[in-house]
Amino acid sequence: MSNIFTIQINPFKVPFMREKQGTSQTFCKYKDSDGKYKLSPYKYGNIARGKVLRYEDTNETIAERERHMGAFLKRVNSAYDKAVSRFTDRYEGINYDDEIISYEIPYSYLPEARKPVMSQKWLDYVADKMFLQNIVSRLTIKWDQVMSLAQQGKYRQVNDALYNVHVYYLALSSLCRPCSQEVVYRGDSDPLLANRK
Repeated sequence: MSNIFTIQINPFKVPFMREKQGTSQTFCKYKDSDGKYKLSPYKYGNIARGKVLRYEDTNETIAERERHMGAFLKRVNSAYDKAVSRFTDRYEGINYDDEIISYEIPYSYLPEARKPVMSQKWLDYVADKMFLQNIVSRLTIKWDQVMSLAQQGKYRQVNDALYNVHVYYLALSSLCRPCSQEVVYRGDSDPLLANRK
């Protein structure tokens, strides 16, 4: 059995956000005991639950997020380009007809309606192709959510959003690598296990 070659990547850290998003009072739509929908400035119409607040961006908060987004996208795009290169090398020359291993008949009363059974390589190809189509967009949205939550002061939810960033980025860095390579985050504490209780 060959040895596993471990590749270490740096985890992401939440940037320090100096700007804070503003808040304004809004309304909550809730259903009362009679089954009718009403609007209330309090959560679920209960004063004890507090007012319903909406966070609003300012020019300063938007500019701060854009400043931190540049370094993040530079790292993500670098990992994406490498993943696309590995994807191209692995599935070079793949053909749909060549990957059909058999046919199945899903309807016994219609034997001429045959459904092709594809090989595992073709299924992996389709899954990896779909993953690459929107992974950069998903990472961008999640990282913007991390910074927005930090500007709102919701630090518990920041950790949840940062966990999703680490999951997506690890999947991107591990895409189409041989079985002899393993990608892990550098450091004593694994960011994928940080939220365990």
